[in-house]
Amino acid sequence: MSKPYKNYDSKFKAKIAIEVLQNDADILEICKNHNVPKTTVLDWKNKLLEEAASIFIPQSEKEKVVRTFKQDIEIMKRIIGEITIENNFLKKKLQK
Repeated sequence: MSKPYKNYDSKFKAKIAIEVLQNDADILEICKNHNVPKTTVLDWKNKLLEEAASIFIPQSEKEKVVRTFKQDIEIMKRIIGEITIENNFLKKKLQK
């Protein structure tokens, strides 16, 4: 039987990653204390380092990106609707 997959919440991941950054030499001890594999902890640390800059992006910039994504989604929905209508029309034409 395989081991059950553990899910860790984001606060726990952040806490461990910050702890590793503060005490880089004690990574094995940190892993042992929290019963988390070393590779998992290193992944969390790397993710924190990679995405730390996004914390300082102004809220207006984030909202602008969200607005752009929403507009893209609406355009795609419209295109899908048009294709669906064309597809239904062509199916009806083929049935005749």
